[in-house]
Amino acid sequence: MKINAGVTNGIMKIYSLTILLIVILSCRLSAQQQSLNEKKIVSLPSQAEQVDHKIFIQLPKSYGHSKMRYPVIVIFDAHDPTLFDYTSAVVDRLMSTKDIPEAILVGVCQKDRGKELGVERSEITSMKFLQFIKDDLVVYLRSNYNIADYFTFIGHSLGGQFVSDAMMKYPEIFKSVISISGALNYPANNQEYNFYKRKVLTQMEKYVKSKVSIGIPQKYYFSVGDDGMQDSMFRLGALTADSILTSSNPAFLKWHFDEFKGFNHMTTPLVSIPAGLCFIYQDWHFSDSLAMDVLSTQKTDPIDALNKQQLKIKQSYGTDIALPDFLYDQFANFYLDKGNLVKAKYIADQIIISHPNDDAPFALMADILIKQGNKKGAIENLKRAQSNSSIEKYKEKIADLDKP
Repeated sequence: MKINAGVTNGIMKIYSLTILLIVILSCRLSAQQQSLNEKKIVSLPSQAEQVDHKIFIQLPKSYGHSKMRYPVIVIFDAHDPTLFDYTSAVVDRLMSTKDIPEAILVGVCQKDRGKELGVERSEITSMKFLQFIKDDLVVYLRSNYNIADYFTFIGHSLGGQFVSDAMMKYPEIFKSVISISGALNYPANNQEYNFYKRKVLTQMEKYVKSKVSIGIPQKYYFSVGDDGMQDSMFRLGALTADSILTSSNPAFLKWHFDEFKGFNHMTTPLVSIPAGLCFIYQDWHFSDSLAMDVLSTQKTDPIDALNKQQLKIKQSYGTDIALPDFLYDQFANFYLDKGNLVKAKYIADQIIISHPNDDAPFALMADILIKQGNKKGAIENLKRAQSNSSIEKYKEKIADLDKP
C-alpha cells in the first residue's frame, strides 16, 4: 500500500536536516558523534566469491550498556567516504532526535561495483555478491552482535538496482529497502546502455502479483531527481516502478516514492537517506502529538500508550525494537507526580530490566520507594545507582536516608 502522509513531517524538515548535515560534514565530522561510536573495520570472506570484503561497523554508544537488541542499517558503496560519512551523520542525527531507533550501521565496501551491484549487466556475479550478503554478512552480524534481526538496506544508483532486485528475491532478509536514483532502466533507444533489459522492473511486475507473505509488511522507499543527465534517464525507471506499484497497490508492501525537483544523481542521497529512514521507521516513532495526549491533555494512559506502540512495532517490524528511554522516564515521573506509585514503579522496573548497568533507573526507583515509605528499598536502589555511576553523587542521599 502506498504511504503518502506523515513520511517525513514535510519536505522542509528534510531540507533543513540536509543543510544541517552538510554543515556537519563540512567540519569533516570532527565533533564527536552523539549516538554512534567510531567505525570498526572488518574483513569478511565471501564463500560464493572467494574474496574478502571490507566492512565498516558502527555501534550505538549504548551498545553493551543495555539489554537492547538493535536493528541494522546497511549502506552499499561505503568505500566512498562522502557517502558513508554522510549516512553515518544522518543516522547519528536521527537517532539523537528519536526519529529512528538506535541501530547498528554497517557499510559494505565494493571491490568492483559494476559486477557486484549490476543486476542488469552482470547477473551472475551480482548473484554471487547477493549470496555473500545473505549467507555471510547477515549470518556474521546475527552471530556476533545483539541485533533485533530487522535489516534496512540502502543503495544508490547501481546499489538501488541491487537492493530493489534483492528485496524480491529474498524478502525475508530484505524486509526494508531504500533505493536512491536506482538504475532501473534507460530509454530503449540509448545504444550506450543497451544492456538494460528491464529485468528488475519485469520482476517487479510479477512480484506485486505474487501475494508474498513474510508475516509483516515489507517496506520499499525509492527516489529520483529530475536534474542532470543521469537522473533524467533513471527517472524513466523510477516512474515505471511507481506506475507498477500504484496500479497493483500490493497489500504486503508499504512503499513511498519521492521525485526531488532540482536534485541530480549525486545530490539525491542528501535528501533521500533521511527521508527514506523516516519512512521506514514511521511506525516506530512515538509522535509528539501522542506524547502530548499522554502528558498534557491526558487523553491516553501512559502505560496503555506504551503497550499500543510496542504492539504496533511488533506488527510492523516482526520484532521488538526498544522505544526511547526518555519516554519511560517521562511517563514514570508523570505517574510519580500524580501519586500513582504502583504504575510509576511498574515503568521504573521496565527501565531497570533493559538498562541494568545505568544509574538513573535505580535512582528513579529510589524516589518512588521513598514516597512509598520504603527507606530500606530506596537505600538499596541508591547503592545500585552509585555502583553504576562514575561519580559519588548518591552518597549524601544514602547517608540522609540511613539516619535513624
